[in-house]
Amino acid sequence: MSKYDIVVFGASGFTGARTAKYLAKDHGLRLAIAGRSKKKLEAVASTLGRDVGIIEAASEDHAAIDRMAAAARVVVTTAGPYARYGTPVVDACVAHGAHYADITGETAWVRDMIDKHHHAARQKRVKIVPFCGFDSVPSDLGAFLAATTLRRSHGEACRKVEAFFTIKGGVNGGSFATMLNFGETGEQRRMALPFLLSEGPRPNARVEKESRDVRSVFRHAKLDRWVSPFVMGTINTRVVRRSHSLLTAEGQGYGEDFVYQEYQASKSRAAALAMTAGLAAINALVSRPLTRRLLEKVGPKPGVGPSEAAIENGFFRTTLLGTGDSGGEVWVELSGQGDPGNWATVRFLGESALALAEGRDLPERYGVLTPASGIGEVLADRLRRAGLKVDVTPKR
Repeated sequence: MSKYDIVVFGASGFTGARTAKYLAKDHGLRLAIAGRSKKKLEAVASTLGRDVGIIEAASEDHAAIDRMAAAARVVVTTAGPYARYGTPVVDACVAHGAHYADITGETAWVRDMIDKHHHAARQKRVKIVPFCGFDSVPSDLGAFLAATTLRRSHGEACRKVEAFFTIKGGVNGGSFATMLNFGETGEQRRMALPFLLSEGPRPNARVEKESRDVRSVFRHAKLDRWVSPFVMGTINTRVVRRSHSLLTAEGQGYGEDFVYQEYQASKSRAAALAMTAGLAAINALVSRPLTRRLLEKVGPKPGVGPSEAAIENGFFRTTLLGTGDSGGEVWVELSGQGDPGNWATVRFLGESALALAEGRDLPERYGVLTPASGIGEVLADRLRRAGLKVDVTPKR
């Protein structure tokens, strides 16, 4: 029997400490926090209002990481960039049979973990579930709810899901470091592949064409808003497509020619054009060594994040439109009053971890999964109880 239900690795970081505090509210949970500095972990533990285990472990100390995974039913890690710090943790979880969740947006690294561990994790009945933060729970869970509702309420396969984001929030140092790491490693090229994470045969030419990354600004007739590329669209779309491909292999896919896209929603064409220009500028700055070094000097440092007031004043709203083969529609909304990258991410990760630790009513599916394929409707129910809005509205 595992000593701990959940171990939070990276708990002395900004998001890790907030995740530990969130999980510590469940006093029936056997909880431990882990990281490289015992002194910093003890400081975090002193704020949690209850006794927790403390595990000193650095990602490069494979023996310590092994001991951590062996002591856990579930390991959640907020220590990124994951391409730099995450692989030993996944290795240890698969080796010792511990479920795993993280908040990565590093699709190229996850592809490596799929190739390395998917088969072994399936054999050991282990769930490895990356993307349990704001990347990519609203997209992945929302598309899953839209497609499954279309089938249940209308008897239709899902032809397309489109997601529209409205957000207000800040960036913490860990996320900023990961963004810089994308440019430094050159992984942006692999991340540009629309079906990077998918399994199974290559989609047909029409699906491939409609799945190309969004580049344009236009007024969406159904939403009646101007839309533009969403900053995390090149991450979230790959995750949703992986969910669909994994479920398709079991005869439970969203639709034969399913397409998923997502957008930033704006009130005006000018605002949408400004968002597009800003996103292009960020990508250009991150891709060049000189400007990347400048960003590193002026940007937030790891362990630092927005103020509590800024986190409380943030919000996110993800509206998804699912369209069926015969014209049926489903509207899904996931939203919350709190910074998406910090307030919402902590709840997404915390509830994912609790679902994995409890193990009730989860899909009988193992391997390197996604929030939708690994946790599914259980996560939607937990998020509702945690105070987030998760609404599903079928329409004709």
